[in-house]
Amino acid sequence: MDLQEQLEKAMAQNATLLMERSQLRKDLKHARLKSGFFRGMVDELQTLISPLEALPPADPQHYDRPQDIVDETLVVHWSDWHADEVVESHKVGGLEEFNFDVAMCRAERLVDSIINWTQKTLANHRFRKCVILMYGDQVNGEIHDAVGHSAYRDMMRNSLAVGQLIALCVRDLAPFFEQVDVICLSGNHGRRTAKKNFEGPRQNWDYMVAEIAAIQCRKFPNVRFHIPDAWSVTLDIEGHGFHVAHGDSIKSNMGIPFYGIERATRRLTALHNSVGKQVKYFVLGHFHALTQSAELKGETIVNGAFVATNPYSYESFAGYREPMQLIHGVHPRYGITWRFPIKIKDTDYESKGPRRYSVILAQPGFEGLTP
Repeated sequence: MDLQEQLEKAMAQNATLLMERSQLRKDLKHARLKSGFFRGMVDELQTLISPLEALPPADPQHYDRPQDIVDETLVVHWSDWHADEVVESHKVGGLEEFNFDVAMCRAERLVDSIINWTQKTLANHRFRKCVILMYGDQVNGEIHDAVGHSAYRDMMRNSLAVGQLIALCVRDLAPFFEQVDVICLSGNHGRRTAKKNFEGPRQNWDYMVAEIAAIQCRKFPNVRFHIPDAWSVTLDIEGHGFHVAHGDSIKSNMGIPFYGIERATRRLTALHNSVGKQVKYFVLGHFHALTQSAELKGETIVNGAFVATNPYSYESFAGYREPMQLIHGVHPRYGITWRFPIKIKDTDYESKGPRRYSVILAQPGFEGLTP
């Protein structure tokens, strides 16, 4: 074999090796997505995080209730908290000041409002079951280089903090209901890739937050966490179909894309009808503006957010949204019967710091956790 033939043979072998290496990389990526890149970290956290102690059930005699009681399921919407985000007032014209202490204050006010509204204001209602819908962007994440100006400047520590905060909120709500179901989906800010990977909802910091909250709530006998390996979920609540997703797959241009939402819900309705499922309510987050629209074939609910504005929104399109989260009741016969948007921003309350919520990050073993 002459030198030319040897060179050609070596080049062919090299090309084969490059193709094999490329395929191995794809296989490794696929295996990580399938097995869950965060799964090992979650298993480790099971031994590092101490669960919260359950509070005693609330005394039903504490509240005066009439004889004619309306039985409904309470649905609580928690999305777009961005709880680890830091917004400095001087960068947004003095319109907002946000950090993790503020997030804890707003969480306290949110929980207090839910309890007061359902247990006192609606005294003629009884809510045996509470469904908490968490559908993404609980953390600000690491896209857009956000980690460097986040609460703890580290996504593992940020996730530990936000997961504990959510667990504290669930702990305070649990005594008022016989059953609490927490449905957890991922958003776009928690992803670890530049573009959305439709096979990897658990390769997402929102997934980590949900697992941390579930670990802390594992001693609550009436609380169940549901963390599907999917970007969206369809639920039956009191016989009514709810389709829940974060909403980032619907494109927008500095506003709520009502046409895009309508087109997506129309297609989803047809798809579910083809397999005999009825969806009446389409639930989205992502757009940070609490709004609702009803049509003959269904209703769209878009939840609000924890943060009013940030430098990007302020400078790009003068964006500002009142921080709000939605709750509503679902009746077996009538579906959603009432809605209450909870305004959670109170600068006087926030100026004094959180009253009862705090998180622990300095536990042995935490420093070694990183994906």
